[in-house]
Amino acid sequence: MSSPSSSIRGARQASRNSIMEPPTTTTKSVQTFDITYPLALSHKKDRYLPSKITPSNRRRRVSVEVHKVLPQFEEEKRTSSVSSERGGSLISARRLSQDENPDTASSPEICYIKILMNTAANPIETLVFRKRKGKTDSQLDRSGQESVADSTVCDHSLVEELANSIMTEATTTNDLVNSLGDWFAKYEVPLKRFDIVEKKKRTVIVTFLFRGLQLRREFIFDSEQDANRFCQVIEREKQLLGRRAKARLDAALGDIKLKEGERLSLLIDIVSAADLPTKSPDPYVIARLQGKRIHKTGYISNSNNPIWTLRKGSLFVLNVDALELFEATGGLILEVTDYDAYTKHESLGAVSVSPKTLYNWNGERKEFDLKALSGETVYNEGKLVLRVRRATDHDIEFMEKYNKSKKFDIKNMTDDLLPSLETGGSALKKLIKNNKKTEMGQTKFLVRPGPDPKRKLETEWLTKEQIEEEAWKPSHSWLDIGSGNLGKVFVEVIKCDGLPNMDTGSAFGNLTDAFVSLVYEDCFARTHTVDDCLSPRFMPWSRRAFILHTMHTSSQLFVGVFDSDPHSSHELLGRVSVDLTNLIPNMIYTMKYNLFNTAKCNPRGEKCGSITLRLRLELESERKLLLSNLHYPDSVYVNSDNKKDFKVMHQTVHGNVDMKKYGLANINQYIEELWDYLTVYYYLEDSFKSLILWRSKTTIPIPVPRLIPLSMRWVSLSMPLHSLMAFLCLIGMVENPELMPTFFFGSIGWILMATMEYRTSGPDPWDRCKSFQHYFWSLIWGDGLIKPHYIESNENIERIKEREKAWKKRVKDAERKAEEYALEQEQYWKEMEALGDIDDDLCVVKKKFTFNPTKAYLYPIQQWLGWIINALRITKNIVIWEESYISFWFAAVSFLLSVLSLFVPWSLIVKWTMRITVYVFFGPWMKLVDIYYIQVDEAEESERNDRQKSERQEYLADQILQAQIVRENNTKLLDFKQYMFGEHITKVNIMKKDRFTDKPLPESSAVVYKPEKKSLGSIAMQEAGYHTVRVDGQHLVGEMIPKIHEMPSTTAPIGKPTKKVDEDIPNYNDSYSIAVAKVGTIIVGATILSVFFVPNLLGIFSGLISKDMHA
Repeated sequence: MSSPSSSIRGARQASRNSIMEPPTTTTKSVQTFDITYPLALSHKKDRYLPSKITPSNRRRRVSVEVHKVLPQFEEEKRTSSVSSERGGSLISARRLSQDENPDTASSPEICYIKILMNTAANPIETLVFRKRKGKTDSQLDRSGQESVADSTVCDHSLVEELANSIMTEATTTNDLVNSLGDWFAKYEVPLKRFDIVEKKKRTVIVTFLFRGLQLRREFIFDSEQDANRFCQVIEREKQLLGRRAKARLDAALGDIKLKEGERLSLLIDIVSAADLPTKSPDPYVIARLQGKRIHKTGYISNSNNPIWTLRKGSLFVLNVDALELFEATGGLILEVTDYDAYTKHESLGAVSVSPKTLYNWNGERKEFDLKALSGETVYNEGKLVLRVRRATDHDIEFMEKYNKSKKFDIKNMTDDLLPSLETGGSALKKLIKNNKKTEMGQTKFLVRPGPDPKRKLETEWLTKEQIEEEAWKPSHSWLDIGSGNLGKVFVEVIKCDGLPNMDTGSAFGNLTDAFVSLVYEDCFARTHTVDDCLSPRFMPWSRRAFILHTMHTSSQLFVGVFDSDPHSSHELLGRVSVDLTNLIPNMIYTMKYNLFNTAKCNPRGEKCGSITLRLRLELESERKLLLSNLHYPDSVYVNSDNKKDFKVMHQTVHGNVDMKKYGLANINQYIEELWDYLTVYYYLEDSFKSLILWRSKTTIPIPVPRLIPLSMRWVSLSMPLHSLMAFLCLIGMVENPELMPTFFFGSIGWILMATMEYRTSGPDPWDRCKSFQHYFWSLIWGDGLIKPHYIESNENIERIKEREKAWKKRVKDAERKAEEYALEQEQYWKEMEALGDIDDDLCVVKKKFTFNPTKAYLYPIQQWLGWIINALRITKNIVIWEESYISFWFAAVSFLLSVLSLFVPWSLIVKWTMRITVYVFFGPWMKLVDIYYIQVDEAEESERNDRQKSERQEYLADQILQAQIVRENNTKLLDFKQYMFGEHITKVNIMKKDRFTDKPLPESSAVVYKPEKKSLGSIAMQEAGYHTVRVDGQHLVGEMIPKIHEMPSTTAPIGKPTKKVDEDIPNYNDSYSIAVAKVGTIIVGATILSVFFVPNLLGIFSGLISKDMHA
């Protein structure tokens, strides 16, 4: 139980938070009255000592003062060269006189009542008060000491200390009076907090609110006339309160018109501070309104450039009446303070935001200069960055939940969101339990992770064939996750085969407990665990089916297989990345992949089994996907609040090899990959030979008329089209050199078209890509040319093996020749070295080669190599149409630039450029330039250097500001994601950056998706989301308080989730932008045909004919 004194201290401490800081004013008028201030006889202070026996030291003066209110904080607008809007606020630490401020005549007024104390009559109490008064309210708030709320209550220990010090310095009262002065204001109360309760002749009883306490005092005037005059002055000033308040309000509002009863909910973000004074401070921010502390951030350790985040208290909602906000003097005060655990906290500066600025603020980032508060150390350094906007319902709800509980409530992707199944239980129970039995001559196995909840007896024990049959049936339930809106990927994990055993005790049946994890863009999911099985089958009633939402076309589906361990980290068995870019929508793919530990480096090691997936793509529009590639994809991260799940996510995406970790092995891997890129020489050699020897064959459909019946049939004609085009283009470039830019841009598109043709004409259906024609058609009509079709298992397997065998033999032969050539060169240089190894120096010094691998020198090299390798991988994937959407745009832009270059008079431009260069910069008039511009005096040169330096500094400041904005956004977004989804975070690659690509095995197949006909009841169940669980992804949108990008729940029925597609009816509902894209594409195509090909071909042939005729 707390003591009474501690309760009083707590009340006084709480009252300090409501102290009104006096605004900066200049005095207009003062009226002073002499009074006697009787001593209170009781603690309640409603009975007083009679005036006749009141001691002389209780003499006081009452001052009624009218002041002109000046801005406590002067706001100065600063121009900014950057897109981020910035404002400034400067704090005036000194009070201005009326002569210094020409605008005081129109300034609003405020009236104060001051009770003055005589220093000579009350020396001890004067020193006590002054010592405590010297501390600011903020210092008192930090130190936790008591405030002086009553003049009659003194700290006796402090009195004795001060008395002793005074008596040693001054032995007489006269010396004390001379050192302290005459009168000072012990109480200063606004008139609106001061009231006259009763008047009896010369006595006036008053009440006033001071430091949160309601005080009652008795004033005894020297005459009844003075008492009457005091009451009249107070009454007159009271009558002026409304008018003065309205004047102050009008000055604050300006041209703003408030609605009646309007309330404001402002979301305030204390973003960051920059260039704070002192060395390595621990800054935090206190926000005050009307002198009341309304918010306090956490402190950032050892930072002169702190960034406050959500969990450091950067955000708060200010709910205030609009009228009260504008009536507040001083605006919103934000003070930056240096935290110290042992001494007082030091103020580093503060800013003021006016009510008008708060009212009109719309979320822009603004900078404010820090200035010292009155009585604090003056630094005049540093800035405070703020953002303010009106709080939405989402903002208010979010902050209320955050203030109640610091833990964000969100569904975990790894929880059993679907109906739970019976599992194997503990390790001991698994060892005792038998997973196999013989019944009626048939060997049956225990179905894991559990039987069908609707058919427990029938599905608890099944034969191997029955388990295989059940595994291929449609899934019962689907987990709908993700945030994208470009399309959906329906994935079912069917089975794994040949997994390695990672558990001990295999003789007792203790085998790998396998589960499959999936990471796709901003979501993470995992299947149920199948215990003690090296070839697990995931049953359709278990958690194995997922609906993923697409945000970018380059996104890969990362799949990992793990051995579950309840006591330690799950162990990676193998992983695979599924490329969805070149898959066709409305086809059901059954794809089998080999599992490897990594795709980042070589060797990948032995395969760790295989996995079979069944998936289908559902796209709203191919054109929408194509247009989404016009901007670079944003980085995507996935968070988890569980370290085990984080490791699973990280290894699913990146494998078990960390190429970012420093090590000589990683550097060697990068160098080895760079050497592997030399194999492109073999492709170039083959292509060049095929081109100049006219070996390449391109199949072209040609229409041939038929008489009986009268129709048109298409005949495929194989011809060396690339060799023919190269021949004609080179002839045109030789005869017309000004067409070189046209052919340069055209050749880029031509190379991309050649690599596309190489892939589309290959025998392997899983190595083919979408064609340029497919994307061009989808850009015009919305859907591509390639329609759903069937892919048989082991299709063209013999041709695929022959092609792979021939290519491997080609590479092996080339490597053998390279090794033989290297040996010959080595032998040659050894013989040359023997001939020239003659030295006349007798001092032979053995040279030793030492290699000291230090991180300080080699790690930057490793980082640069990693950056180069990633750039080469992305470039390679674009050239070979792994990133087919981006490849199409590169080819299309190349052809467009080639056409536009036809209309540019290159020869005229080159000729006049050279003429202007020679005539302007090499003539004799350059001597005048040297005299009047180059050779300048020191003053002009100094001015020029200063101007250039200023321009460089402005540019540098702009770059620093842009970098700071990015740093602020990233830091705040990271903190939000960690708060909402978990502390552990891993990056998910959108662009394909793996060294090795995973291809489906030849056993894979595909069929055309045909939606099942369903009854009205089944359709109603779909629309109600039956058998689906919706979990939002981790993609956050919005500013200041971002929110999860919510998607409508997908209607996924039992079995295959459907979207009825009528392939015969194209979609013609185009938006304006899409219609413009269509028209533009048609115009470009027509321009290419009519302007480029036809005139050039005619010109080339006519030129050749004319030369032959002249010859």
